[in-house]
Amino acid sequence: KPSKPEYLKKGTKFIGPDKNQYKVTCADGKTFTVAYLKPKKGVKGTVKIPDSITVNHVTYKVTEIAANAFKNCKKLKKVTIGTNVNSIGKRTFYRCSKLRTIKVKTSKLTGSRVGKQAFKGLNKKAVIKVPKKQLKAYKRLFRAKGVGKKVTIKK
Repeated sequence: KPSKPEYLKKGTKFIGPDKNQYKVTCADGKTFTVAYLKPKKGVKGTVKIPDSITVNHVTYKVTEIAANAFKNCKKLKKVTIGTNVNSIGKRTFYRCSKLRTIKVKTSKLTGSRVGKQAFKGLNKKAVIKVPKKQLKAYKRLFRAKGVGKKVTIKK
Protein backbone atom coordinates (compact mmCIF):
# COMPACT_ATOMS: atom_id res chain seq x y z
CA LYS A 1 0.00 0.00 0.00
CA PRO A 2 1.27 3.53 -0.67
CA SER A 3 2.92 5.18 2.29
CA LYS A 4 1.03 8.10 3.72
CA PRO A 5 2.57 11.55 3.48
CA GLU A 6 4.60 12.53 6.49
CA TYR A 7 4.78 16.21 7.27
CA LEU A 8 7.92 17.56 8.78
CA LYS A 9 7.33 19.91 11.71
CA LYS A 10 8.06 23.61 11.44
CA GLY A 11 11.70 24.27 12.30
CA THR A 12 12.89 20.82 11.16
CA LYS A 13 16.19 20.93 9.28
CA PHE A 14 16.77 18.23 6.71
CA ILE A 15 18.79 17.31 3.64
CA GLY A 16 16.61 17.43 0.54
CA PRO A 17 16.59 14.98 -2.38
CA ASP A 18 19.08 17.33 -4.11
CA LYS A 19 21.49 16.96 -1.13
CA ASN A 20 21.06 20.60 -0.15
CA GLN A 21 20.04 21.60 3.35
CA TYR A 22 16.56 22.97 4.05
CA LYS A 23 14.46 24.02 7.02
CA VAL A 24 10.67 23.81 7.25
CA THR A 25 9.20 27.31 7.67
CA CYS A 26 5.51 26.44 7.47
CA ALA A 27 3.58 23.16 7.70
CA ASP A 28 0.06 23.91 8.86
CA GLY A 29 -1.73 21.27 6.82
CA LYS A 30 -2.47 23.65 3.95
CA THR A 31 0.78 25.43 3.27
CA PHE A 32 4.12 23.69 3.16
CA THR A 33 7.16 25.89 2.73
CA VAL A 34 10.88 25.56 3.35
CA ALA A 35 13.91 27.81 3.45
CA TYR A 36 17.03 26.88 1.52
CA LEU A 37 19.73 26.84 4.21
CA LYS A 38 22.87 25.88 2.39
CA PRO A 39 24.16 23.94 -0.57
CA LYS A 40 25.60 20.46 -0.31
CA LYS A 41 29.19 20.18 0.89
CA GLY A 42 31.92 21.07 -1.55
CA VAL A 43 29.49 22.69 -3.95
CA LYS A 44 31.02 24.19 -7.08
CA GLY A 45 29.80 25.33 -10.45
CA THR A 46 26.03 25.63 -10.71
CA VAL A 47 23.36 25.64 -8.01
CA LYS A 48 19.66 25.65 -8.73
CA ILE A 49 17.33 26.70 -5.95
CA PRO A 50 14.22 24.73 -6.91
CA ASP A 51 10.64 26.01 -7.02
CA SER A 52 9.68 23.16 -4.70
CA ILE A 53 10.97 19.89 -3.28
CA THR A 54 9.17 16.71 -2.30
CA VAL A 55 9.98 14.83 0.90
CA ASN A 56 7.97 11.85 2.20
CA HIS A 57 5.28 12.49 -0.46
CA VAL A 58 4.82 16.09 0.70
CA THR A 59 5.71 18.93 -1.65
CA TYR A 60 7.22 21.99 -0.03
CA LYS A 61 7.53 25.32 -1.83
CA VAL A 62 10.98 26.82 -1.50
CA THR A 63 10.09 30.38 -0.47
CA GLU A 64 13.28 31.75 1.01
CA ILE A 65 17.04 31.57 0.94
CA ALA A 66 18.56 31.72 4.41
CA ALA A 67 21.07 34.34 5.54
CA ASN A 68 24.69 33.44 4.73
CA ALA A 69 23.52 30.47 2.59
CA PHE A 70 26.35 30.85 0.08
CA LYS A 71 28.64 33.16 2.04
CA ASN A 72 32.26 32.80 0.89
CA CYS A 73 31.37 30.06 -1.64
CA LYS A 74 34.47 30.60 -3.72
CA LYS A 75 33.70 27.90 -6.30
CA LEU A 76 30.14 28.91 -7.06
CA LYS A 77 29.75 30.15 -10.65
CA LYS A 78 26.06 30.15 -11.44
CA VAL A 79 22.85 30.27 -9.42
CA THR A 80 19.23 29.96 -10.49
CA ILE A 81 16.64 31.23 -8.01
CA GLY A 82 13.25 29.49 -8.28
CA THR A 83 9.91 31.14 -8.89
CA ASN A 84 8.53 30.74 -5.35
CA VAL A 85 11.38 32.49 -3.56
CA ASN A 86 10.07 35.65 -1.93
CA SER A 87 12.88 36.40 0.47
CA ILE A 88 16.68 36.34 0.42
CA GLY A 89 18.55 36.56 3.72
CA LYS A 90 21.37 38.92 4.55
CA ARG A 91 24.78 38.18 3.07
CA THR A 92 23.35 35.27 1.07
CA PHE A 93 25.88 35.62 -1.77
CA TYR A 94 28.43 37.58 0.26
CA ARG A 95 31.94 37.33 -1.21
CA CYS A 96 31.03 34.76 -3.86
CA SER A 97 33.89 36.10 -5.94
CA LYS A 98 33.53 33.59 -8.80
CA LEU A 99 29.75 33.91 -9.06
CA ARG A 100 29.12 35.34 -12.53
CA THR A 101 25.56 34.39 -13.41
CA ILE A 102 22.46 34.73 -11.28
CA LYS A 103 19.14 33.91 -12.89
CA VAL A 104 16.22 35.23 -10.87
CA LYS A 105 12.94 33.55 -11.86
CA THR A 106 10.86 34.94 -9.03
CA SER A 107 9.04 38.25 -9.23
CA LYS A 108 8.10 38.28 -5.54
CA LEU A 109 11.15 40.04 -4.08
CA THR A 110 10.78 43.40 -2.35
CA GLY A 111 13.19 45.69 -0.51
CA SER A 112 12.12 44.51 2.92
CA ARG A 113 12.50 40.85 1.89
CA VAL A 114 16.07 41.01 0.66
CA GLY A 115 18.69 41.19 3.42
CA LYS A 116 21.54 43.66 3.76
CA GLN A 117 24.64 42.92 1.69
CA ALA A 118 22.83 39.96 0.10
CA PHE A 119 24.79 40.47 -3.12
CA LYS A 120 27.95 42.13 -1.81
CA GLY A 121 31.28 40.93 -3.18
CA LEU A 122 30.08 39.28 -6.40
CA ASN A 123 32.37 39.02 -9.39
CA LYS A 124 32.63 42.43 -11.13
CA LYS A 125 31.68 40.80 -14.43
CA ALA A 126 28.60 39.13 -12.98
CA VAL A 127 25.30 39.22 -14.85
CA ILE A 128 21.99 39.04 -13.03
CA LYS A 129 19.02 38.06 -15.21
CA VAL A 130 15.64 39.11 -13.86
CA PRO A 131 12.01 38.86 -15.06
CA LYS A 132 11.24 41.52 -17.69
CA LYS A 133 8.46 43.17 -15.67
CA GLN A 134 10.74 43.45 -12.64
CA LEU A 135 13.79 44.93 -14.37
CA LYS A 136 13.47 48.51 -13.13
CA ALA A 137 12.45 47.60 -9.58
CA TYR A 138 15.07 44.84 -9.24
CA LYS A 139 17.86 47.07 -10.55
CA ARG A 140 17.17 49.52 -7.74
CA LEU A 141 16.63 46.77 -5.18
CA PHE A 142 19.77 44.76 -5.95
CA ARG A 143 22.02 47.82 -6.13
CA ALA A 144 20.74 48.79 -2.68
CA LYS A 145 21.60 45.29 -1.42
CA GLY A 146 25.25 45.35 -2.42
CA VAL A 147 25.36 44.62 -6.15
CA GLY A 148 28.45 46.42 -7.51
CA LYS A 149 28.25 49.20 -10.10
CA LYS A 150 29.95 47.06 -12.74
CA VAL A 151 27.55 44.14 -12.37
CA THR A 152 25.04 43.90 -15.23
CA ILE A 153 21.36 43.51 -14.39
CA LYS A 154 19.23 42.66 -17.41
CA LYS A 155 16.02 40.96 -18.47
